[in-house]
Amino acid sequence: MTRTLTAHDDLELHRVGYERGDVLVRTPLGPVAHRYRVDTTSPLVVDGLVRLDEVDGDGVRFLDTNLVPLTVRDLRRFRILVKVADAVRSAPGPSEAVESVTAPDLVDLRDDALDNGLVEGVDFALGAPAGAECITFAGDAERFVVGYRDAGATSTLFSSRSFAQARAVFLDEACWLGAERGRGPYVGRDQAVGTEGWTSAQVVAAYERRLLDGA
Repeated sequence: MTRTLTAHDDLELHRVGYERGDVLVRTPLGPVAHRYRVDTTSPLVVDGLVRLDEVDGDGVRFLDTNLVPLTVRDLRRFRILVKVADAVRSAPGPSEAVESVTAPDLVDLRDDALDNGLVEGVDFALGAPAGAECITFAGDAERFVVGYRDAGATSTLFSSRSFAQARAVFLDEACWLGAERGRGPYVGRDQAVGTEGWTSAQVVAAYERRLLDGA
């Protein structure tokens, strides 16, 4: 069921994992989960510009007025959700095998990710996707693509003909995901959403641009 989110929806929601995902749940998930609350004073909420979608009974996700899902990072960026408290970092998970990488540049990239304390096949994957939730990197003669894999589906985060640009985005995204799991150089840092200094009018304008051009 999908309906308009209103200023009466003072919901506290929970999620374990990276902020690229879009499904949150009402049931507390323990000390490893992040807690969020709907900002009922947000002009986007007050003006009825956000949809609430029920997922499997306990889960919810939020949609814009084009019915496109908003990730947790989107929701924080547009101040629809505010973070209640930082999560207690979870213990590292087991490593999983991934497709071997032979290209010299990709070998160096893999070494950089490992040097940052990330786990191959769990936090990141080069080539064939692995793991339930990870950052992926793939390339061909046309472009390099950084992806985010979650729940069996991979979405594109960034693509470029420049290996250096894609490499930088890949390592940054993988380090943020690793930090959610208690490893890597970003542990203990709060992931910036880029709107901390914006006025409410600027937030609304950015949201409207998203609706117009998918930005």
